[in-house]
Amino acid sequence: MRLLWTFIIMIAALPAALPWETDRSKPMPRLYGDKIPTRVLTPSNKKVQRKIVLYHNFFRTHVTPTAANMLVMKWHTGAAKAAQRWAEACYALTHDNATGLHIDAFGSCGQNIFISTAQVPWFFAIKTWYLEHQIFKYGPHAKNDLSQVGHYTQMVWASTHRVGCGWAKCNGTRGPRGQPYFSYVCNYCPAGNYPDRLGTPYKAGAPCSSCKEHCRVGKLCKNSCPWADLWANCRQLYETWPNWLCESDTQQGHERRQFCRATCRCRDKIV
Repeated sequence: MRLLWTFIIMIAALPAALPWETDRSKPMPRLYGDKIPTRVLTPSNKKVQRKIVLYHNFFRTHVTPTAANMLVMKWHTGAAKAAQRWAEACYALTHDNATGLHIDAFGSCGQNIFISTAQVPWFFAIKTWYLEHQIFKYGPHAKNDLSQVGHYTQMVWASTHRVGCGWAKCNGTRGPRGQPYFSYVCNYCPAGNYPDRLGTPYKAGAPCSSCKEHCRVGKLCKNSCPWADLWANCRQLYETWPNWLCESDTQQGHERRQFCRATCRCRDKIV
């Protein structure tokens, strides 16, 4: 996945863009630097949690084409703890490993990282990820580069319905140009960005047309599954051998159901 960083006050969000130099003759905008109170950035604050969820759901309703099966996102405390731990580890743009991203119900979750030498609002960081939609191409045969659109596709992955984020101030050991920086990390469960479905992170169609009985304000679906499949090919296995995968009473059958628990247990849910 492409990883972004920003410099000083002006921010370069496009992959090929160079950092903007700060014009020292102009006063620093009040919005940036250390002038934003820490309490409005720290995700342990319930108000910050609500805003982060609100921003994600807002952008999930602003996709093109519109989404038929986009789930509403909610906060996940476990994902937030993992994200906070990783933000405080200050590894700059390096992702956590599968063990660090593991959540019992969902397996290894996804992760977006944003770093900046300026202290910016959460909305700015999240919108920077969303802006990758400008180069995203929708369709089962569309060619997309994960390193260029991966933040966006994870944000709008239809079956992802839990988010938890962390924020920390880091020294310049691993930061841009050796400067101190701020780390914004969000973990997403269940994970998205499956390579074979990167061009179709959601099903195109009228909003909520895949969940008419479970729709929130006509835009986002509420019928999420509390588990995630741990095998990548559970859908294909179910299409070919549904009874073998989900109905067998043998020891091996029970194990298969555990690995494909979303496919087997959430037939009326979006997975």
